[in-house]
Amino acid sequence: MSELAKQQAEFAQDIRSGGNVSCSDAPGMKVYRELFFNNVCGFLDGTFPVCKDVVGEDAWRDYARRFFSQHACETPLFLRIPEEYLHWLVGQEDILEEFPFLAELAHYEWLELAVDVMPVDDQQREGGLATEGLPEECTEDDVFDRAPVLNSALMTAAYHYPVHQIQPGFIPDQTGLFGFILFRDADDTVRFVQCSPLSLVIVDAIRENPSMTGREVIYAVLAQAGLEGETAVQGGLDVLSDWRRQGILV
Repeated sequence: MSELAKQQAEFAQDIRSGGNVSCSDAPGMKVYRELFFNNVCGFLDGTFPVCKDVVGEDAWRDYARRFFSQHACETPLFLRIPEEYLHWLVGQEDILEEFPFLAELAHYEWLELAVDVMPVDDQQREGGLATEGLPEECTEDDVFDRAPVLNSALMTAAYHYPVHQIQPGFIPDQTGLFGFILFRDADDTVRFVQCSPLSLVIVDAIRENPSMTGREVIYAVLAQAGLEGETAVQGGLDVLSDWRRQGILV
């Protein structure tokens, strides 16, 4: 290692460790330490506000310090810092023992940022969202008789905890299965839609079978779930119709 590379490594380690290596007495290092750490805290605080409120200011700052000093990020991009924090958090057994829901809550909060910065494809950009982008001759049946197209800026998730309800005054003690679809609408606003696990299967089926019509998707998903009957089919078609109106389908 060259002398320059050695100095750079010591400089970085000094910033991470809070001044426990040779650069600690150098003029201005305290400013650098505070600048870097406060920048990281700003991204974490802005992405995970509920997590911060639930665990408390002191504990949250301690977690940020541990992440800053321990985790080797895979990317230099500032917008990816919250995602890197998720990777670190899932391995912190002591934190998750005290707050077993925290990893899921953090992922739920991070999804808003992830969807907000997702690019959209040319079809969505040119065609618009929901009914606004459909030709005038399109009918309600088009969402059933043609291949449905998912919003490009869309992600799904399922959690064991009711993450959408967690707050300092409500910490869940029971688990279940809670599904969510997050997407960016025509106004570039990220929207959260709570849904059933079966709805998530429908999303996956649309994504994995781009040539299937809406009806075919619903019949395939219902067959896989062991459901049959006109009531079940109509319920599935109603879901597709509602998704088109919301902008989940474009």
